[in-house]
Amino acid sequence: MLMRRDDVLEIEVRITLETDDKQQIYMSWKGFRHGPKEVIDRLNRGEIVDPETYYFRTTPNFGTRSEKYGWMNRICSIATGSRKASGRTFEVFQVL
Repeated sequence: MLMRRDDVLEIEVRITLETDDKQQIYMSWKGFRHGPKEVIDRLNRGEIVDPETYYFRTTPNFGTRSEKYGWMNRICSIATGSRKASGRTFEVFQVL
């Protein structure tokens, strides 16, 4: 993560996921999080904040050798994120 001079958090992640049926999916994404200073300060303190009050968007990419999940190798996707005390949550959408 990189905090830019314009107070935008620039995020780049690479991770290997394992599905419930033991298939592996490589996921990488880049994204941005920003918002009003008081909202970001509350997030950084671990407080619950309405995700509509700040911007948190990513562009996930997937790669897998699994035949079952091979369709993920051929899609473009976007995601909205939120941060809660339990961690980050993402809703991922395929771009049609």
